[in-house]
Amino acid sequence: MRRSARSAWWHWVVGAVLVLVAGTVVAPAGAWAGTDDYPAQWRTTPKDSLIDSWGYSNRECTSFVAWRLHSRNEFEMPRAIGNAGSWGSWFAARGYAVNNTPAVGAIAESAGHVAWVEAVNANATVTVEEYNYGFTGTYHERVVTAGSFRYIHAKDIIALPGGGSVGTAEYLGRDSLAADQRIYPNQYLTSSDGRFVLILQGDGNLVLYGAGFRALWSSGTAGRSVHSVVMQGDGNLVLYGTGSRGALWASHTSGRGNSTLLLQTDGNAVLYSAAGASWSTGTAGASAGLTPKGTDRLSADERLYSGQYLRSADGRYYVALQSDGNLVLYSPGYRVLWSTGTAGRTVHSLVMQSDANLVLYGTGSQGALWSSNVLGVGSFAFNVQGDGNAVIYGSAGAIWSTGTAGRI
Repeated sequence: MRRSARSAWWHWVVGAVLVLVAGTVVAPAGAWAGTDDYPAQWRTTPKDSLIDSWGYSNRECTSFVAWRLHSRNEFEMPRAIGNAGSWGSWFAARGYAVNNTPAVGAIAESAGHVAWVEAVNANATVTVEEYNYGFTGTYHERVVTAGSFRYIHAKDIIALPGGGSVGTAEYLGRDSLAADQRIYPNQYLTSSDGRFVLILQGDGNLVLYGAGFRALWSSGTAGRSVHSVVMQGDGNLVLYGTGSRGALWASHTSGRGNSTLLLQTDGNAVLYSAAGASWSTGTAGASAGLTPKGTDRLSADERLYSGQYLRSADGRYYVALQSDGNLVLYSPGYRVLWSTGTAGRTVHSLVMQSDANLVLYGTGSQGALWSSNVLGVGSFAFNVQGDGNAVIYGSAGAIWSTGTAGRI
């Protein structure tokens, strides 16, 4: 039975018109689970009329799962390894685990159909996302018994309890920890550009997450009862357990004097004293190459240029006009909540027009690449909110939004 998948695009609150983009998709890692983020150029064309970047027909189950593995797991499917029913044997023959144990990010396979595991639930069920279930050529999210599938573990995702994000944890509103300051369980820091998160999880592990909410480093203390992480005045960063448990982990930098832990925009968490760096997580990489606009909104006739971002007033959410041409709404740790799907285009700027339309313009004679497709009379502004929603407001209230309120 032939089933390859391709997923549909983001759900718009006000029926915005999406601009189709031809060509191979290059999208940010970390697509938001539970959202049909399947690229518009594959989703909006007739089923089986296009071939995707991995050699699968559009809007088929295999195409969607290949996309999900690329965008969420950072795993690239080999080109056209066969129909869904042959995937298990193909992976098993190459040393990958194929079993009855579900995991977040695993490939779920049954009766010649594949899906992507969004969540493993406590009641012996799994939540899966898929395309072409029931031969509809469309996106589905459903909860089924875990025994309904076998699971292919190409590159599973290690997720935080409750969905692999900061969830209901408290943002401390800064990127550093000064002498005598602490991080308590379920609190976190972010880098100034929001790409990286350092969180003391409720399970006792201190973890540094990078783009796509991928774990880059941890203290290895999961399963321990912890009190807090403290930047001690002697220069030692220490994770203490509760009661008489004492220190569970430390940077072993005592004697360096007054120090600060800084979560940098290159992904490295570094201890600095007057003498310089004394310790780091060793996770430095390339920066995003983005600069802040210095505001959370665009008023009428204001623009966001390529390489700039808006940041919500509480510092948790970002709308970035990336150099790859994609306009993306991110949550902490750069999880994608929403995107225009214009990666691969050459963009000039995003403008909040005085006619209420939010428009992304290409360079030269390209014209509009995407718009919110709303018009009005009066004064309008585009605002990135602390609830995760990006909204166009007029005098009468909201007229358009990304529909991402409450997501993290």
